[in-house]
Amino acid sequence: MNENREIGERVRDARRAMGLRQADISKMTSLPASHVSDIERGSITPTIKTLQKISDALGRPLVYFLQSEDEKPRSLGMVINISSIGGQAASKFAEIVEHKTCGEYKVRIYEHGMLGTAQEQIEGLAEGAIHIYIDELLAFEHLAELCGPVCLPYFFRDREHYLAFLQSDIFNEHIYQCLLGKGIHLLEPISNWGSNSFEMLLSREPIFSPHDLQGHKFRSYDSPAAINLRRALGAEPVVVEWANAPGAFKEGRIDTFLTPLIYLNALSPDKFAQNATLLDYGYALGLTIAVNEHAFCAMSPDLQTALVEAAQEAGAYCTPLIEEQTQFTLERLPSEFGLPVIHPNQNAWRQRMDAVIRQICEDGLLPNKIYNQIQCL
Repeated sequence: MNENREIGERVRDARRAMGLRQADISKMTSLPASHVSDIERGSITPTIKTLQKISDALGRPLVYFLQSEDEKPRSLGMVINISSIGGQAASKFAEIVEHKTCGEYKVRIYEHGMLGTAQEQIEGLAEGAIHIYIDELLAFEHLAELCGPVCLPYFFRDREHYLAFLQSDIFNEHIYQCLLGKGIHLLEPISNWGSNSFEMLLSREPIFSPHDLQGHKFRSYDSPAAINLRRALGAEPVVVEWANAPGAFKEGRIDTFLTPLIYLNALSPDKFAQNATLLDYGYALGLTIAVNEHAFCAMSPDLQTALVEAAQEAGAYCTPLIEEQTQFTLERLPSEFGLPVIHPNQNAWRQRMDAVIRQICEDGLLPNKIYNQIQCL
């Protein structure tokens, strides 16, 4: 295939993927429609200036049109906790992408933590060192501040409220577009990857209500929202990476640790905790699939579609695994681990957390206008 024809086919494919006509491109670029047609048919060689106009109109980097078949990337690097349910979904995601692209593309999965801290990995994602990163929204808080408050326990009333937020103008402006401007494309904001509505509060002393948290050394991730919440509850926040929490517990640096229920088996909680309190938020945040924006724009429409479809199908594959793992873990804690599970009054937890979250937002964590708009969704 000659160079002109390759360029022309990529222009045509990108235009069709956006649902645009040649006349639309002509209007957007001030190029004659006949000129656009000639380019797509490979009849002429477009100048760099002309191709840059088309590139801007189609939201594609110039390299997308100019790279040869031999220069196209054939593999995408993904980072996730491999041993988690999300890791199993990621393996299925990689398998589906390879199948949908007839083996043309492979997704390489790297263990979460191999490439530095979560913040360092996300910086690598924005810079293009990592192609795909999967984590909860809270991991992106240092790039989009709203990710912190909305990931606090009980922030949303229920699943319907959470989904309404993901589809709102607030989410689009303050998270999606904010991250996009920093080089990160959220592939599948509404995700059922690797999570559920349950978290387990591991502790030395029994925790029945939020008031019992006063004075405890409560493990926190590196987040202004999480740290402020723990302080407002009367606890002492101690920032520790999730993977290091069991060791910190044994050393006495922390005595309380909140973790998603489905990750509990990987921790051997009976080796450091004496009690477990089951919290049910009524909705699951799930994992978010983020792609480096420059890499995503340089992909063919077929590969972009394959990634989106693979994300959806891998999420569906993940759902029954989550339900099975949840039931399995709840049964094992008292019977095999000898860890008593406290089932507290969830309404009491929600009421207290609602009040504390409102308080720290009023104190400056989140503008009142945005907080009230979200709560009114």
